Amino acid sequence: MERDAISVNVGKGGLKSTAEIKVLVLYLLMHTDEPVPSNQIADLLHIEMIANTFEVNDAFVQLHKNGLIDIFDADTESYIINDKGRDVGQTLQASVPFTIREKSVRLLKKMLQRNRHMKETEIVISHEDDGTIKVTCSAIENDSVIMSFFLQAADDAQAIRIKENFLDDPALIYRTLIDMLTK
Repeated sequence: MERDAISVNVGKGGLKSTAEIKVLVLYLLMHTDEPVPSNQIADLLHIEMIANTFEVNDAFVQLHKNGLIDIFDADTESYIINDKGRDVGQTLQASVPFTIREKSVRLLKKMLQRNRHMKETEIVISHEDDGTIKVTCSAIENDSVIMSFFLQAADDAQAIRIKENFLDDPALIYRTLIDMLTK
């Protein structure tokens, strides 16, 4: 394919063709039933050096204009694939290297899981008057707090690690605490 895409911050083996980027976007949308925010996909592919942010965002716009994807939520710029886009994506998926496709799907699933966890949790990092840093982590189910705890962190970096690790799998932390406390 013609290398016609902006390749700033695109790593070796990354996508440098606008056609490949569009096919990858279709491929990603084919592998989820959830609406996908275009800016998050663009940032994800950029951070992983798979494709340029601007090119990915443009791919979403072009795919929508061509009737291959639909806007699910204009406020969050979330998209879903339609039948026409699914047919085109299935036909052209081999034009994107298998390793890029599979890595991108893994990243997408992790991103969507993180988005769900962010909706199901509340995490507050507070700097107390006595100079301590308190991290309060809560898990929420059906608008009800099912678990809440706080930890004192040694510094801001540790507080952020606690937050990130809690967001990775709050259900695992909940199950582990229940198991430990009900033996």
